Amino acid sequence: MSTLPSSMVLQWAMEIERNGEGFYRVAAAQAKDRDAKALFEDLAYQEERHYNVFQRMLERAPAASAEDAQDAGKYRAYLQSALAGALFAGPDKGLKLAKEAQDEGEALRAALAFEKDTLLFFYDLRDMVAEAERAAVTAIINEERSHVRQLAQVIEEGPWMN
Repeated sequence: MSTLPSSMVLQWAMEIERNGEGFYRVAAAQAKDRDAKALFEDLAYQEERHYNVFQRMLERAPAASAEDAQDAGKYRAYLQSALAGALFAGPDKGLKLAKEAQDEGEALRAALAFEKDTLLFFYDLRDMVAEAERAAVTAIINEERSHVRQLAQVIEEGPWMN
């Protein structure tokens, strides 16, 4: 199995976190309910914080070689094809969903789908990095898993769900 350097994985993680932050900022701006707005603002803040954590990790990660970059390009093409329906696939897709949400419940369901897609993405990537670099990807997975749990709990208990 080919491997990818953690620096490449972290760059993708940063891109996904930026997309998530954008999604949550739009959802917060559109939320009518004060509690839903606060939740989306908090999730946007968490995405921003995760981006910063991953950026610091990237600064410490060994640089990728030209060969690594070529392999990563091939793998990224595979991922984009395999996950074309994923909510994080491009910055505009998540923003569009957030803007089109009719209510807080719909935005929460889209957020949960976004986080699940992200989690699956990182599980796949973890299998593609060298053993010595898997801890960086596992840290990303743990962060995203906490978002899934938080959103699932709010959807189950929240007053916004129809």
